[in-house]
Amino acid sequence: MQTTNIIVSLIILISTGCTSSQGFNRAAMDARLHVAPTSTPENRPLSHQSASPSSPFRLGVFFAKHDVPDIPPIRKIEWLSADRDQLLRELAPLRDTRLLAETFMLMDVTLRRDDIMGIRQAGARFGADMVLIVDGVAAVDRYNNRLAWLYPTLLGAYLIPGTESDALVMATGSLWAVRSDWHAPIPTVEARSKAVGAAAFVEDATALQEAKQQVIQALGKRITDQLQSLK
Repeated sequence: MQTTNIIVSLIILISTGCTSSQGFNRAAMDARLHVAPTSTPENRPLSHQSASPSSPFRLGVFFAKHDVPDIPPIRKIEWLSADRDQLLRELAPLRDTRLLAETFMLMDVTLRRDDIMGIRQAGARFGADMVLIVDGVAAVDRYNNRLAWLYPTLLGAYLIPGTESDALVMATGSLWAVRSDWHAPIPTVEARSKAVGAAAFVEDATALQEAKQQVIQALGKRITDQLQSLK
Protein backbone atom coordinates (compact mmCIF):
# COMPACT_ATOMS: atom_id res chain seq x y z
CA MET A 1 0.00 0.00 0.00
CA GLN A 2 2.81 2.40 0.86
CA THR A 3 4.50 1.75 -2.51
CA THR A 4 1.24 2.41 -4.34
CA ASN A 5 0.78 5.70 -2.49
CA ILE A 6 4.30 6.80 -3.44
CA ILE A 7 3.73 5.97 -7.09
CA VAL A 8 0.41 7.83 -7.15
CA SER A 9 2.00 10.84 -5.46
CA LEU A 10 4.79 10.91 -8.04
CA ILE A 11 2.32 10.71 -10.90
CA ILE A 12 0.33 13.62 -9.50
CA LEU A 13 3.51 15.65 -9.14
CA ILE A 14 4.42 14.89 -12.73
CA SER A 15 1.01 15.94 -13.95
CA THR A 16 1.05 19.27 -12.10
CA GLY A 17 4.72 20.19 -12.15
CA CYS A 18 5.16 21.38 -15.73
CA THR A 19 1.65 22.15 -16.85
CA SER A 20 2.31 24.65 -19.63
CA SER A 21 4.97 25.78 -22.05
CA GLN A 22 7.28 28.52 -20.77
CA GLY A 23 8.84 29.27 -24.16
CA PHE A 24 12.46 30.31 -24.67
CA ASN A 25 14.35 33.39 -23.53
CA ARG A 26 16.25 34.02 -26.75
CA ALA A 27 17.72 37.29 -25.48
CA ALA A 28 19.35 35.53 -22.52
CA MET A 29 20.59 32.74 -24.75
CA ASP A 30 22.05 35.21 -27.22
CA ALA A 31 23.81 37.09 -24.41
CA ARG A 32 25.28 33.83 -23.14
CA LEU A 33 26.43 32.95 -26.64
CA HIS A 34 28.11 36.24 -27.52
CA VAL A 35 30.74 36.83 -24.85
CA ALA A 36 33.48 39.35 -25.58
CA PRO A 37 36.93 37.73 -25.97
CA THR A 38 39.52 38.33 -23.26
CA SER A 39 42.38 38.33 -25.73
CA THR A 40 42.61 39.61 -29.29
CA PRO A 41 45.59 39.74 -31.66
CA GLU A 42 48.23 41.92 -30.00
CA ASN A 43 45.47 43.36 -27.75
CA ARG A 44 44.20 45.53 -30.60
CA PRO A 45 40.52 46.28 -31.24
CA LEU A 46 38.78 43.72 -33.42
CA SER A 47 39.20 44.66 -37.06
CA HIS A 48 38.16 43.39 -40.47
CA GLN A 49 40.69 45.52 -42.35
CA SER A 50 43.53 43.03 -42.85
CA ALA A 51 43.54 40.91 -45.99
CA SER A 52 42.17 37.40 -45.63
CA PRO A 53 44.45 34.38 -46.14
CA SER A 54 44.79 32.98 -49.64
CA SER A 55 43.12 29.72 -50.58
CA PRO A 56 43.42 26.81 -50.36
CA PHE A 57 43.28 27.12 -46.57
CA ARG A 58 44.32 24.75 -43.85
CA LEU A 59 41.48 25.18 -41.37
CA GLY A 60 41.68 24.29 -37.70
CA VAL A 61 38.28 23.87 -35.98
CA PHE A 62 37.83 24.50 -32.28
CA PHE A 63 34.59 23.65 -30.48
CA ALA A 64 34.24 25.96 -27.49
CA LYS A 65 34.24 24.57 -23.97
CA HIS A 66 32.41 26.04 -20.98
CA ASP A 67 33.30 25.86 -17.30
CA VAL A 68 30.22 27.76 -16.16
CA PRO A 69 27.31 25.68 -14.81
CA ASP A 70 23.92 25.43 -16.45
CA ILE A 71 21.49 28.20 -15.55
CA PRO A 72 17.94 26.86 -15.92
CA PRO A 73 16.47 26.77 -18.43
CA ILE A 74 19.67 27.63 -20.39
CA ARG A 75 22.12 24.77 -20.82
CA LYS A 76 25.67 24.57 -22.02
CA ILE A 77 26.29 22.26 -24.95
CA GLU A 78 28.46 19.20 -24.65
CA TRP A 79 30.07 18.77 -28.07
CA LEU A 80 30.49 15.09 -28.91
CA SER A 81 32.87 13.47 -31.36
CA ALA A 82 29.82 12.79 -33.56
CA ASP A 83 29.09 16.55 -33.65
CA ARG A 84 32.65 17.36 -34.69
CA ASP A 85 32.60 14.65 -37.35
CA GLN A 86 29.30 16.00 -38.70
CA LEU A 87 30.71 19.50 -39.14
CA LEU A 88 33.75 18.11 -40.95
CA ARG A 89 31.39 16.31 -43.32
CA GLU A 90 29.45 19.53 -43.90
CA LEU A 91 32.68 21.29 -44.91
CA ALA A 92 34.10 18.40 -46.96
CA PRO A 93 32.78 19.69 -50.35
CA LEU A 94 35.06 22.72 -49.97
CA ARG A 95 38.04 20.42 -50.41
CA ASP A 96 36.66 19.25 -53.74
CA THR A 97 36.61 22.86 -54.94
CA ARG A 98 40.15 23.37 -53.59
CA LEU A 99 39.01 26.11 -51.26
CA LEU A 100 40.16 24.05 -48.29
CA ALA A 101 43.38 22.08 -48.41
CA GLU A 102 42.75 20.38 -45.06
CA THR A 103 40.34 20.59 -42.15
CA PHE A 104 41.24 19.27 -38.71
CA MET A 105 40.17 19.58 -35.09
CA LEU A 106 42.01 21.55 -32.43
CA MET A 107 41.62 19.46 -29.29
CA ASP A 108 43.67 21.46 -26.77
CA VAL A 109 41.80 20.97 -23.46
CA THR A 110 43.46 24.02 -21.90
CA LEU A 111 41.82 26.47 -24.31
CA ARG A 112 38.55 28.30 -23.68
CA ARG A 113 36.27 30.07 -26.13
CA ASP A 114 37.27 33.63 -25.14
CA ASP A 115 41.02 33.03 -25.53
CA ILE A 116 41.28 34.08 -29.16
CA MET A 117 45.04 34.54 -29.05
CA GLY A 118 45.58 31.11 -27.51
CA ILE A 119 43.36 29.42 -30.10
CA ARG A 120 45.17 31.18 -32.96
CA GLN A 121 48.54 30.16 -31.54
CA ALA A 122 47.37 26.55 -31.24
CA GLY A 123 46.27 26.67 -34.87
CA ALA A 124 49.66 28.02 -35.91
CA ARG A 125 51.43 25.16 -34.13
CA PHE A 126 49.49 22.70 -36.28
CA GLY A 127 50.05 24.63 -39.50
CA ALA A 128 46.58 26.16 -39.86
CA ASP A 129 46.04 29.24 -42.02
CA MET A 130 42.89 30.11 -40.11
CA VAL A 131 40.88 28.78 -37.21
CA LEU A 132 37.16 28.36 -36.85
CA ILE A 133 35.71 28.75 -33.35
CA VAL A 134 32.29 27.12 -32.90
CA ASP A 135 30.08 27.88 -29.94
CA GLY A 136 26.53 27.02 -28.95
CA VAL A 137 23.91 27.21 -26.24
CA ALA A 138 20.70 25.27 -25.64
CA ALA A 139 17.45 25.43 -23.72
CA VAL A 140 14.68 22.94 -23.00
CA ASP A 141 11.02 23.77 -22.47
CA ARG A 142 9.43 20.71 -20.87
CA TYR A 143 5.69 20.74 -20.27
CA ASN A 144 2.53 18.66 -20.25
CA ASN A 145 -0.01 18.69 -23.05
CA ARG A 146 -3.78 18.18 -22.96
CA LEU A 147 -3.40 14.41 -22.50
CA ALA A 148 -1.67 14.83 -19.15
CA TRP A 149 -5.00 14.86 -17.34
CA LEU A 150 -4.82 11.06 -17.60
CA TYR A 151 -1.57 10.93 -15.61
CA PRO A 152 -3.27 10.47 -12.22
CA THR A 153 -4.34 7.04 -13.39
CA LEU A 154 -1.85 4.49 -12.15
CA LEU A 155 -0.27 3.68 -15.54
CA GLY A 156 -0.87 7.05 -17.17
CA ALA A 157 2.67 8.36 -16.73
CA TYR A 158 3.97 5.24 -18.48
CA LEU A 159 1.47 4.96 -21.33
CA ILE A 160 -0.02 8.36 -22.14
CA PRO A 161 1.98 10.72 -24.46
CA GLY A 162 1.21 13.71 -22.28
CA THR A 163 4.68 15.24 -21.92
CA GLU A 164 6.59 17.29 -24.48
CA SER A 165 10.25 18.24 -24.43
CA ASP A 166 10.93 21.15 -26.80
CA ALA A 167 14.63 21.85 -27.36
CA LEU A 168 16.19 24.94 -28.90
CA VAL A 169 19.85 25.06 -29.89
CA MET A 170 21.59 28.24 -31.03
CA ALA A 171 25.08 28.17 -32.53
CA THR A 172 27.52 30.61 -34.02
CA GLY A 173 31.13 30.76 -35.06
CA SER A 174 33.97 33.01 -36.05
CA LEU A 175 36.85 32.66 -38.47
CA TRP A 176 40.27 33.99 -37.47
CA ALA A 177 43.41 34.23 -39.58
CA VAL A 178 46.46 32.80 -37.84
CA ARG A 179 49.03 35.25 -39.24
CA SER A 180 47.02 38.48 -39.35
CA ASP A 181 44.20 40.14 -37.45
CA TRP A 182 41.62 39.34 -40.15
CA HIS A 183 38.48 37.72 -38.82
CA ALA A 184 34.89 37.19 -39.86
CA PRO A 185 31.89 36.36 -37.68
CA ILE A 186 29.50 33.60 -38.68
CA PRO A 187 25.82 34.59 -38.30
CA THR A 188 23.93 32.79 -35.55
CA VAL A 189 21.74 29.85 -36.55
CA GLU A 190 19.17 27.97 -34.52
CA ALA A 191 17.19 24.74 -34.66
CA ARG A 192 14.36 23.21 -32.66
CA SER A 193 13.29 19.65 -32.04
CA LYS A 194 10.55 18.12 -29.94
CA ALA A 195 10.13 14.77 -28.20
CA VAL A 196 6.63 13.69 -27.16
CA GLY A 197 5.72 10.73 -25.03
CA ALA A 198 4.82 9.41 -21.61
CA ALA A 199 6.36 11.36 -18.73
CA ALA A 200 8.40 8.41 -17.55
CA PHE A 201 10.13 7.97 -20.91
CA VAL A 202 10.52 11.37 -22.57
CA GLU A 203 14.23 12.27 -22.56
CA ASP A 204 15.34 15.87 -22.96
CA ALA A 205 18.64 14.57 -24.36
CA THR A 206 16.83 13.07 -27.37
CA ALA A 207 15.34 16.41 -28.42
CA LEU A 208 18.60 18.23 -27.70
CA GLN A 209 20.69 15.90 -29.84
CA GLU A 210 18.32 16.12 -32.80
CA ALA A 211 18.27 19.94 -32.59
CA LYS A 212 22.05 19.95 -32.33
CA GLN A 213 22.37 17.88 -35.51
CA GLN A 214 20.10 20.31 -37.35
CA VAL A 215 21.98 23.36 -36.10
CA ILE A 216 25.35 21.93 -37.16
CA GLN A 217 23.96 21.37 -40.63
CA ALA A 218 22.74 25.00 -40.79
CA LEU A 219 26.01 26.30 -39.37
CA GLY A 220 27.98 24.31 -41.91
CA LYS A 221 26.10 26.08 -44.70
CA ARG A 222 26.79 29.49 -43.18
CA ILE A 223 30.50 28.68 -42.83
CA THR A 224 30.61 27.40 -46.41
CA ASP A 225 29.02 30.62 -47.68
CA GLN A 226 31.52 32.73 -45.73
CA LEU A 227 34.54 30.82 -47.01
CA GLN A 228 33.29 30.86 -50.58
CA SER A 229 33.03 34.65 -50.38
CA LEU A 230 36.82 34.75 -49.90
CA LYS A 231 37.52 33.47 -53.40
